[in-house]
Formats: sequence, C-alpha cells, structure tokens
Amino acid sequence: HTELSIPRKMVVNCLQIDSHTPGLRFYTTPRCEKWIEGRAETTRQTTRNFIRQSRRRHLKLVVAINANAFSPWPAPYQKEEPTDVSGFAVSQGVLVSNRNTMPSLLVNKMGKLQIDTLSADADISNVETAVSGFGLCLVDGEASASGEDLHPRTGLGLSKDGRYLLLMTIDGRQPSTPGATIQDVGNLLKMFGAHTGINMDGGGSTTMAWWDPTVEGQDKCRLLNQPIGNGDNYQTEEALPPFTPTERANGNNLGVYFLEANITHPGK
Repeated sequence: HTELSIPRKMVVNCLQIDSHTPGLRFYTTPRCEKWIEGRAETTRQTTRNFIRQSRRRHLKLVVAINANAFSPWPAPYQKEEPTDVSGFAVSQGVLVSNRNTMPSLLVNKMGKLQIDTLSADADISNVETAVSGFGLCLVDGEASASGEDLHPRTGLGLSKDGRYLLLMTIDGRQPSTPGATIQDVGNLLKMFGAHTGINMDGGGSTTMAWWDPTVEGQDKCRLLNQPIGNGDNYQTEEALPPFTPTERANGNNLGVYFLEANITHPGK
C-alpha cells in the first residue's frame, strides 16, 4: 500500500507474486452453470464473495482482484447474475469466454506466465488460466500514451523474465484520490518492476481483497482498496453521503491459492 502525491494524489495497492513459489496456483471465475456463449458466460460476483465461495470448496484463495470487463452495463451493481465476459477467459483449462483483440494474461498448465494477444486460430489447449483487459498500458518497459481521464484503475503487470506478476489497484473518484490515467497505470506498473502491463476493467469494478487470518470470526475476507462499486463520484458537487466503500459484482475475478504452502500474509 502506498500513497503518492505526484503527478497527483493517488492511493495504490500493488501485490507482487513470485510464480516460482512452490504450490502457487491461479484461479478465475468459472463458467456459470447454464453457460451460453456471449450471453451467460459467468455469474457476476463481488471480489470478496469470489474468495468466500472458493474457500467453501477446495480452493483456499488468499487474495483476489477484479479482471475482465463484462456486459451489459449499467446493471444493478450488487446483483449476482449471469453476464457476458469481454475478452478471452479460461478457468481451470475450460474456455469461459472466446478470444478477441484484447490482450490477455495467460497461465499455462506448467504455471508459466505470459501476456499476449491470441489470434483466432491459436492453440489454447495448454492454457490453464486466462483473463483479459482493455489494452496494453506498458509495452517493453514504456508506458503507453493515453488520455487524461481519471478513474479508479486495475492493472496487471509482468516482469521481463515472466517470473513476477503484479496485481495493482488505484482508487479514484474520492476526495483523497481522484484516480489515474491509463498511462499512470503503465508508469506505476513499471515502477513496481513490470516490463509489460494490461489496463484491466476499472471504475467501480476496481477491487482487491484478501483472506486475513488475523481477523476474528469465520469471515476473514477484507478489502485492501476502497472500491466505489455503486459508480458514484464523490468528487462532484452532488449532495452525496460521506464516502464508504461499496462492492460491485464483477464479471470475473482472478485469485491466488496454494496447494501446500500456508501463507499467513500476502502483503499489500
């Protein structure tokens, strides 16, 4: 967790994941029960509910972040319902959403990480996990130029050697942090060690959460950032109540778990 003042106030959470960690696995939202391509591909969930549901089964997720965009939108922001996922998505080797021109984070069956844009005829038989974003924001270590629109942002970054994955959120539309441009996402991912980066779904979808074993009670799922899932802009002059985090049911989420390791604190 870090708070920056240049080029403006920004509240950033960035998690570095070493893909060489023994037992490390990635998991993303699976197909919904009654899957219909382009219409009902996943069931929307908040990032914390994604963690909670996974932990009730055999996947003990320790941290998760929102991933692909989805449609239709706007929709009731907390309603967990079937949705169409934008871009390529694969969960546990099963195709969830078909390919298009969006760049993807790809994890193969051996755990190797790659950021690439797959062609329509690409062989995907070795893909175990995949999520996609709107576009590349960091290419060969250089942040891509962008507009000046400020919003909450989610970014995924990969180190040059493909070993380290960065999960990053930047809060926005709040008095303490107006948000970031897409170029800011690229610059920050580079600052944290990425060589290539993707601008993922942002705005009210931007969420990072983790399972905190130090919390008392059964539900140990905590937010790491301050999402605005209801879509409101608390910097406007509208008469809004004081800001409190609200969570959006997202089209899909990306999480991390371990087969053997007992991780007590994934860090911020």
